[in-house]
Amino acid sequence: MPQHEQTVTLLVIDDDPAIVRLLEKVITRTFGEQINIESLVDPRDARTRINQGGVDILLTDLEMPGINGLELLRCAKRRNPCTQVLFLTGHSSQEALLDSFELGATDYLLKPVDQVELLELIEQSYRRHVRWRNALAETWSQQKSQLKS
Repeated sequence: MPQHEQTVTLLVIDDDPAIVRLLEKVITRTFGEQINIESLVDPRDARTRINQGGVDILLTDLEMPGINGLELLRCAKRRNPCTQVLFLTGHSSQEALLDSFELGATDYLLKPVDQVELLELIEQSYRRHVRWRNALAETWSQQKSQLKS
């Protein structure tokens, strides 16, 4: 299978600016140029950014003022079903956990976040996204070839 451009965009959203800065630093140190990191502290801005497209991985707090992580998950999956969504939360509930998986979340981490576990999940999400993107590109290529025949 051909490898297509592998740059992935990861959007970090948390209403705590200190957490956003820490996550950016940890992710950048590990992934460097492999992942383009964007970050926001206002979930309304995050919803706007998601609706613009091009978000491959969403790393979001679950509970934020105004718009919660579940709404951002819905928005991301409507825009691109292949978007990988990772939740971070300090306040887990059975209902939130079940809702997140039912709506298509990739994973769910409790704060304080174990950095090694977070980086492993981002790596898995990155690889999963690249596989989906490559499979779709190959499928479209085959369909175009069949139409030309």
